[in-house]
Amino acid sequence: MDRVINPCRILPLAAAIALLTSSVAFADVRLGDDVTPTFQALELELDASRPDYRGSVRIELEVNRETDHFQFHSEGLTLSNLVLRSASGEIAVRHRAESDEVVRVTADKPLAKGAYTLEIEFTNPFDTKAISLYRMEMDGVGYIFSQFQADDAREAFPCWDEPRFKIPRQVTLKVPEADLAITNTPVLEERVADGWRTTVFRQTPPLPSYLLALAAGPLEAVPLPGLGVPGRLITVKGQSHLTELAKEVTPPILKELESFFGRSYPYEKLDFLALPEFWPGAMENPGAVTFADRILLIDADSASVDQRRRQVQVIGHELAHMWFGDLVTMEWWDDLWLNEAFATWMGDKASHRVFPQFGLDVSAVERAQGVLRQDARATTRAIRKPVDSAKNLLDGLRLTYQKGRSVLGMFEQWLGPEVFRRGIVNYINEHAWGNATAADLWRALDKASGKQISAAMATFTDQPGFPLIDVEVLAGGRVRLSQERFRNHGSESPGKTWQIPVALKVAIGTSVATKTVLLDSKVQVVELGGETPAWIFPNAAADGYYRWRLPASQLQALAANASSALTPRERVELIGNVAALLDAGSIRGDQYLGVLGELADDPEPLVITSVLGALERVKTALVPTDLEDAFSAYVRRTLRPALDRFGMQQIAGESEAVSLVRPTLYTWLGREGRDPEVLARARAMAEAFMKDPSTVDPALAGVALQLAATDGDRPLFDEYVRRLEAAKSPVGRRLFLAALGSFRHPDVRLAALNYALEGGLRPNELVSPIRTMSNSAAGREVSYRWLTENFEALASRLPPLYLGFMPRFASGCSVERLEHAKGFFADHGGPAVAKQLQQVAEEVHDCVSLRDREGDVVAEYLRGGES
Repeated sequence: MDRVINPCRILPLAAAIALLTSSVAFADVRLGDDVTPTFQALELELDASRPDYRGSVRIELEVNRETDHFQFHSEGLTLSNLVLRSASGEIAVRHRAESDEVVRVTADKPLAKGAYTLEIEFTNPFDTKAISLYRMEMDGVGYIFSQFQADDAREAFPCWDEPRFKIPRQVTLKVPEADLAITNTPVLEERVADGWRTTVFRQTPPLPSYLLALAAGPLEAVPLPGLGVPGRLITVKGQSHLTELAKEVTPPILKELESFFGRSYPYEKLDFLALPEFWPGAMENPGAVTFADRILLIDADSASVDQRRRQVQVIGHELAHMWFGDLVTMEWWDDLWLNEAFATWMGDKASHRVFPQFGLDVSAVERAQGVLRQDARATTRAIRKPVDSAKNLLDGLRLTYQKGRSVLGMFEQWLGPEVFRRGIVNYINEHAWGNATAADLWRALDKASGKQISAAMATFTDQPGFPLIDVEVLAGGRVRLSQERFRNHGSESPGKTWQIPVALKVAIGTSVATKTVLLDSKVQVVELGGETPAWIFPNAAADGYYRWRLPASQLQALAANASSALTPRERVELIGNVAALLDAGSIRGDQYLGVLGELADDPEPLVITSVLGALERVKTALVPTDLEDAFSAYVRRTLRPALDRFGMQQIAGESEAVSLVRPTLYTWLGREGRDPEVLARARAMAEAFMKDPSTVDPALAGVALQLAATDGDRPLFDEYVRRLEAAKSPVGRRLFLAALGSFRHPDVRLAALNYALEGGLRPNELVSPIRTMSNSAAGREVSYRWLTENFEALASRLPPLYLGFMPRFASGCSVERLEHAKGFFADHGGPAVAKQLQQVAEEVHDCVSLRDREGDVVAEYLRGGES
C-alpha cells in the first residue's frame, strides 16, 4: 500500500494514518491451526441504492487435529444461518460471539481430522466512512468499493482474516443489471435476469483476505493495453477521459519490473480503479489495484510535473507489490516491512529507470532525511518488532516504508546490485504463492552473497535508531571511524552497536576514490593510502543509513567542494546531515543558517528543495513572532536568487526538476518571505486560473490559489468553496480543497474549519483544511483549539481508528498546547493516543530545547542581516 505518507508527505494525512493503533494495546485473538481454511467462495448481493447488503460464504476447512471447536473472524455481521458439513452430512454445531471480532463454533462431538465445509449466510450495513465494504455517492449516483487492509475484511464477510491464511477464493457478485461488478480475477460467466446481473469470477490464486477487492456501480472502463494480460482503467461516471497518462506510463514500468524479477506479471488481469473516497494513496489488490482518484486521474493537457511524478511513483510502488506482498506475503504483521519497504525500494528503482527525468533517486534521499529525524528520537522503534494486532501498525509506519527502503539500498550497494538482485529473486521464487518471514529473506541473501549479511542487516531492522560515525583523519593516509548511537541533544536513548557498510568518498591529490568498509566494532582504523585527504565525504552515493561527523576544518573543506565534487544525491544528504548535527547540538544555529545560505546557490533544483526542507525546522523552532520580519528578509535574501535563476514562469524546454522546485520557491517566498512581487504574481495567477485554467502553469496553480488566500476575504473563500463543489476532475477539486486552510483572516479561518464538518467534504477530505492551517504557528493553535472543541462531531464522521492521529495537531513548539493535549486526550481516549502523545511530547521538547539553545544566536544572526 502506498500511504502517501509524507506525513511527512508528502503524503496526505490518509497516508500517514491508515493503520492506527490503540492507546490500550490491542491484542488479536490469533486463530489457531487446529482448523484451517483451504478455499473460500463468497457471494454478495450489492445494490448501492440500499443501505445494506446480504451474502453467503462457503469455506472449505481442514481439521488438522481432533477438536470440538474452532474460530473465525466476523465483526458486526448478522449471521442468519451457519451449517457445518463433512462428507457424511451435516454436523450439529452451535456458535456464539467470543469477542467483537471472533465467532466460536462448537460441535456436539469432537471433529475428526479431515475435510469439512462451513456455510454461512449473513447481512450487514455498508460502511460509509471509506473502510471495509463501503458505499459512497458522487453526483447523486451510488458506488460500492472496498478497502480491507489490515483487518477490515472481517467487517464485510466471515473469514479467516490473517495474512497467513492465503487460500484460493471465488467471488460471485449480484448487482443491478446496469452496473459493472469487479474483483481480482476475470469473469468466468455472467447472466442477467429480473433486473439483476450475476457475475461469477474465476478462482483467485492463493490470496489473503486483506488483498481481496470488490467494486460495483455504473463504472466506466477504458482498455489498458500493452501489459501481456488484459487490463482496464476503471472510473466513476464521467471520469474515464482522465486516464490517458496512466495508460501511457503503466506498461513500461511493469515491463521493467518483469525484467528485474525474471518472470511475468503473475496474475490473470490488471485493472486500476480510481476511487473518489479512499484513505490510502493506493492499495495493491492483485488484479484490481485501487487508487485515490487524484493520483490516477490527471488531465494530460494540464498535468503538472509534480502530479506526473507522483503518479509514476505510486504506480511503481503498487506494481512492485505484485511480487512483494502479493505473490509472496508476510506471514504476520511484524514483517509488514517485507511488503512495504521492498515495494518502496523496488518501485522507486523501476520508476526511476523508466522515467529518470523525475529525479526519484534524489527525492528518495530527501525522504530518508525525514525518517532519520524521526528515528533519532527515543520514542522510535525497530522496523521489525512483535505485533500483537493488526491495529497496532501505525507506530513507526514511516519507518516501515522509508527506513526499510534506505536499509535495503545501503546493503544493495554493499553487496553489489546483481548479487542483491539474485538473492531477492531466489527469495521470491522459493516462496511464490505462499508466506515468508524475515528469516527466509536472510537465508536467501546469505546464500546469494556468500556472506553473513543477515547479521548485519538485523542490526538495522531489529533495533531502533541508527549510528553516528565520527571520522578522524590520522597521519599516513588513515582515518579512524568510531560509532555510537545518534541522539538529539539531551536525549538519553540507550546505546546500540551496528554493523555498518560505510562508503567513504575521498579526495587525495587530484583523484577522487571510494573506499567501502564494514564497521562492525566500536572503533576501526581504515587505510586510505597516500597522503592526507583534501576532503572526505563519509556517505558516498548517499546510500548509507547513518549520520556522520567530521572535524570543523574537514566539514568546511567538504562544503566548499560540494557543488563540484558531490552528486545531487550526496549534496542532499550533506544538507540533511548538517541539519541533524544542529539537532544533536554539534553545530550552532548561525552556522546552520550560513551553510544553508551557501547551499541555496546550488545549480541543481532538487538540492534547493532539500534546502527548503532544512529551513522548515528553523521556521518552527527558531522564529517566534517578534523575529518573523527578520526571517522574512533572510528568506528573500537566500531564496530569491534561485527563483530568478530558474525563472518566475515556465520556460520552454526547461527540465522537470525546475518545474518541480518553482512552486516550492513561490510558497516560501510568498508565505514566509512576503516577497511583494511573488505575492502579486500569485494573486494575478489565481484570478486568471479561475477565469481560464489553461492560461496558468499547472505547476503554479495550486500555490497561486493558496497564496491568494493568505490575505483573502470571505467572498474569495466562498468562491473557492463553490469551485471545489463544482469541480469536474479530482485534481481540480484538490486544488481548491488544499487552499481552504490557507486563509489567515480569523473569521475566514473559522469558516474553513466549520466547512470541514458542515460542508460537502468526503470522509477522507475532512482533515485537509485543519492540516493546511497547521503549517503556521498561529494557524496551528487555531486549528488545534477548534479540533478539541469539535472533537465529538469530527469523531462521528471519521473511522474510529483514524482518530488516533489527532494528537499530532498538538505538535510544534508550545509546551502549553502539549499539556492541554495530554489532559484532553486522557478524557478522549482512542486509537494510538498514548503512543502518539509520547511522540508529540518528544517532538515538542526537542523543539523547545533547540529554541532555548540556539534562539538568541539565530536572532542575532537574522537581525544582523535584516534589510
